[in-house]
Amino acid sequence: MNVESKAVNPNGKTTLLEKIKKNKAAYIFLLPSLLLLIIFMVAPLIYSITMSFYRWDGFSPPQFIGFNNYERLLDHNNFWLALKNNAIFLVLFTSFTVILGFLSAVAVSRKVPGWQIYKFVFFIPVILVTAVIAVLWARIYEPSYGLLNSFLGAIGLESWQQLWLGNPDIALYSVIFVAIWQVSGWCMLLFLAAIEGIAEEVHDAATIDGVTPFQRIMLIILPMVQRMAFILIMLQIIASVKTFDLIYVMTGGGPFYSTEVLGTILYREAFENQRFGYASSISVVMTIIIAVITILYLKLTNISNQEK
Repeated sequence: MNVESKAVNPNGKTTLLEKIKKNKAAYIFLLPSLLLLIIFMVAPLIYSITMSFYRWDGFSPPQFIGFNNYERLLDHNNFWLALKNNAIFLVLFTSFTVILGFLSAVAVSRKVPGWQIYKFVFFIPVILVTAVIAVLWARIYEPSYGLLNSFLGAIGLESWQQLWLGNPDIALYSVIFVAIWQVSGWCMLLFLAAIEGIAEEVHDAATIDGVTPFQRIMLIILPMVQRMAFILIMLQIIASVKTFDLIYVMTGGGPFYSTEVLGTILYREAFENQRFGYASSISVVMTIIIAVITILYLKLTNISNQEK
């Protein structure tokens, strides 16, 4: 068999055709997924890139305008404000969801008192629809009869009562808090899976050596779930750039554009102003931002080359 392969390929290297023949069954099973990927992701992306060079209202024939949409976008004040809000959302959302998810997973895995109830309650927001969560918290934040201000008034902290979604200085942070509350349970679940994969012998040896709970977390658990942490951070960064539904339902980008993000601008330009070419340029910019951040992050963390 080696003699035949050398006769076909003198260099001893497996050609692409040989690989396909050898793994024919695997490629056949992958074909449906590949077709769906092309139809629902690659083709729309190419179409969006193409439309970003046109002016189109969805009815009249598209007019080619070159880079005019991108020039207009870069000159738009709301674009830079939205980019800033996305950056704030990214830093706070990613940091707190990953940290809270890790700490809660440690608490559940070490079976602290009440861990079963804690695990259930912490995971409830994950299974709720985002629109339901947005409406629920909009009612909680309501300044006159909302639960939060009513509670603060009941315990004598009237000075802490705020227009949580009506004050431009705190509206964005109020929405970010809700996003953190919603997603932290998902991070907890993934961290918990990684922590439970640690051999019990490792914990037994640590107990015999007399490590403190803090040392157990920092020297044993954290290094062994580091890969999961890196992956979660990357996923949360991508989610931060794409954020839309929670902000749109709770504030619509207001007040005074204080919660405006790229997603809300894209939706408004496409479905309210019928500027589909301009909206396509925003989607392309979002894709570029996500791609650049992801590539840089992968290079810095070197996830793909880490040992599993």
